[in-house]
Amino acid sequence: MSTPTAVLTDEEVTAWFRDGAAAVDRGDREVRDGLRWLGERGLIAPAGAGLPHAVDLVERIAGECLSSAFSLWAHRMVIEYLSRGEPDGGAVLVELSTGRAVGSTAMAPALRDVAGLEPVPVLARRDGSGLRLTGPIRWASNLFDDAVVVLPVRLADSEPGDRAVVRIRLSDPGVLLDRRPELLALNGTASSSARLDDVPVPAEAVLSADLRGFVGAIRPAFLLLQSAFCAGLALRSVHEAGRHTSGPNAELAGDLTELVTRADSVHRRLHTAAADPTPVSHAELLRLRLDAADTASAATRIEATLRGGAGYLAGSDVSRRLREGAFLPIQAPTEGQLRWELSRCA
Repeated sequence: MSTPTAVLTDEEVTAWFRDGAAAVDRGDREVRDGLRWLGERGLIAPAGAGLPHAVDLVERIAGECLSSAFSLWAHRMVIEYLSRGEPDGGAVLVELSTGRAVGSTAMAPALRDVAGLEPVPVLARRDGSGLRLTGPIRWASNLFDDAVVVLPVRLADSEPGDRAVVRIRLSDPGVLLDRRPELLALNGTASSSARLDDVPVPAEAVLSADLRGFVGAIRPAFLLLQSAFCAGLALRSVHEAGRHTSGPNAELAGDLTELVTRADSVHRRLHTAAADPTPVSHAELLRLRLDAADTASAATRIEATLRGGAGYLAGSDVSRRLREGAFLPIQAPTEGQLRWELSRCA
């Protein structure tokens, strides 16, 4: 992992992302600029910092720019995958930790497969000691140039339950990137789909041959870091909304107070779980992730309501947060999947 090269205050970090949020939202600045900036300062994965640092950083940045926090989540998860699958480190892990390479997580199908909802769509066939991949990556973010992509695959010539986790580069032969669609928000995150056509994967790039075990190991970080960017957005929106409860808006003060309580609860539960995820059950992780997304969406709506016409301007921070909040119910695992899994944890 990286060693900090500079000591920065929390305000200096958030100010950098605050100043660039509008440009990222317009697509004039790429989120990988933020990853490089963090990496150059040793802030992506400082030695010994672990999950509490990552949760705090993602949450803080989300209050300024959800696109950047979302990108950091995806990037930080690839570091988590490689740290487990390649415990000896390696050049790729150094590139990611320093921000010289970008990580893209395409592991949502793994969570769906393990939950019993849908099999992994990418098929793999054995090729000597390695694999060759064919199939779709239906959606992923941080799909920049030479991005390191981690995804699950299904062994076509083995038992039905055989799965693996692999890493590829977006620049590998046979990787065909689809054109990026125009989104309601988060256009700066380089989100799109891709097709794999006989993509070679050497043996050293196979991170695990036990998909269920791998998902079980990474799921706490996966869900907690997602909860972190939801929490950051929620806290920022209720803070801004609190500046506008005078006059007729005083009628909404009770609704805002309830949302402040919910946002504070999500924040506390998030950081308690990040400090020690071991005793936190799968159901508790799912509930936290669901509550965080729901609270953030509600917080952005009440902020927009309280700001009135000023928040309806397309280029305002308020409308940006409202559009960002609208994304959270469809972020994998979606609200539907979270509720479905929770119903089976009872």
